[in-house]
Amino acid sequence: MKIYLKDLFNIANEKCYPVSIDSYVVKDNVFLRRLENVTGEIVFYYDATDELRINYQVQGEMVCPCAISLEDVYVPFELSDDDKVVNKPEEEGFLLDCDRTIEDIILYIVMPEVPIKVVKKEKIEYSRGDGWSFVSEEDYEASRKDEIDPRLQKLKEYRFEEDD
Repeated sequence: MKIYLKDLFNIANEKCYPVSIDSYVVKDNVFLRRLENVTGEIVFYYDATDELRINYQVQGEMVCPCAISLEDVYVPFELSDDDKVVNKPEEEGFLLDCDRTIEDIILYIVMPEVPIKVVKKEKIEYSRGDGWSFVSEEDYEASRKDEIDPRLQKLKEYRFEEDD
């Protein structure tokens, strides 16, 4: 569904757009692969000062890559806000500078909420090779627990002299 700016300038009370997206693949983004099961609504209306405003309530799932294994991780989201609609990037508010599809608007709404790092909750099988392996941070800390700090190694060789 396409939202045309010319249709928004002539609304009497409000214009409601239902949101129902089964799956939307996001291109050229390393933090977000796709959006799934997105539902909700987007409402455009004029307030008492005759400014065009947007009110939205959307929920669904973001599919993000795991930071370690690059497998899909499903991150639920539920977003709602009310904001002024602007048509210039230097103005503050919800930018709507040309005709957009519902998917474009949902992506614009969701992008600030996309996590930079996601790790799946299930056990991760770390890669291994000839003479190397990845380990979890907990395993690394456990292996270093009995290791002496090299800066204090000389103190271990120090012998106390006892006076009679």
